[in-house]
Amino acid sequence: MPQLNDNNRMSLLNPGAGPTKGMAAGILKCGSVGAFRAASPLPKDAQELFDRAVVKVGLERLTLVEDLLAEGLTYSLPNWLAVPTIYFEKINRVGHAQRTMVPKARGERQVQDRAGSTLPVFCTWDDFSFGIRELLASERVGAPIDTSHIENATRNVNEGVEDQGINGSGFTVAGHAAPGILNAPNANTYAYAGGEAWDAAGKTGEEILVDFLAMIDKAQADRYYGPYNLYIPTLYGSKLNQDFKANSDKTIRMRLDEVEAGGRPVRIRVADQLPANRTALIQMTSNVIDVVVGQTPTEVSWEDGPGWERFFVVLACIIVRPKSDYEGNSGIVLGFTS
Repeated sequence: MPQLNDNNRMSLLNPGAGPTKGMAAGILKCGSVGAFRAASPLPKDAQELFDRAVVKVGLERLTLVEDLLAEGLTYSLPNWLAVPTIYFEKINRVGHAQRTMVPKARGERQVQDRAGSTLPVFCTWDDFSFGIRELLASERVGAPIDTSHIENATRNVNEGVEDQGINGSGFTVAGHAAPGILNAPNANTYAYAGGEAWDAAGKTGEEILVDFLAMIDKAQADRYYGPYNLYIPTLYGSKLNQDFKANSDKTIRMRLDEVEAGGRPVRIRVADQLPANRTALIQMTSNVIDVVVGQTPTEVSWEDGPGWERFFVVLACIIVRPKSDYEGNSGIVLGFTS
């Protein structure tokens, strides 16, 4: 494991003047977070150590966001720090296709209505620092830099990103919010049959299947036909491992996995940050949901003041963006107890 030596210790403590003297000033000088990091590097060994720590944590505690990335449901936003908001439009369906022997008949000459939406572009971050004595002590005993700080910060950032995707950002910017799936605009809702939670002792696999199919019916009534993912809270994940019915040869999960829509089986995913008794059926297409990716979790460091301390931040710009159409239809269905 890389260790501090006489050469990289001194460059870590005092990497020199320029953009490292304060992150804000450095970014303004360099033009972007990525350019700032490249212009004010840590020593090679130390940088590799921190980068490996970020990669090690990777996508821990990301379920919804990981699925969106894997499905390619992304909107790339280079130099996100220079973009305070994203404006996008909903367009209504108008007109009908014509059937004639030749395409010379006069059509409807329809004009579409548009409705705009604005998404604030914010970052999710967590910070830590190393003092000069901690760095010197590490060098003196030949011990590697403790990466627990950066691993913990990366986990915190991942949890913050997933929390926004599920519960929303919790704040507005100039009146504009960044909702998650639980407060997505125009999302459909479904109360479980009998108002009974899925993990209730008396709830059977057959009753859960009825709820599941009813949620699919809700999405299809709004003309969203799949493919779907079903997100469930942690305790429901345990429930689905039970037998589908008495003396069954399959679990509840195995039975639900047999349901197909949109060309593939519905994927059932446990999302730890979903509140108890809440489920979400989501059509996994870009007109229903995507994720704005300005920057994946990245470690950035800088030096302020007299240089007795080195500051670090794990920074990400990843924002889940649920959508509905112009008519108020949604491919998201939220299940709950009455």
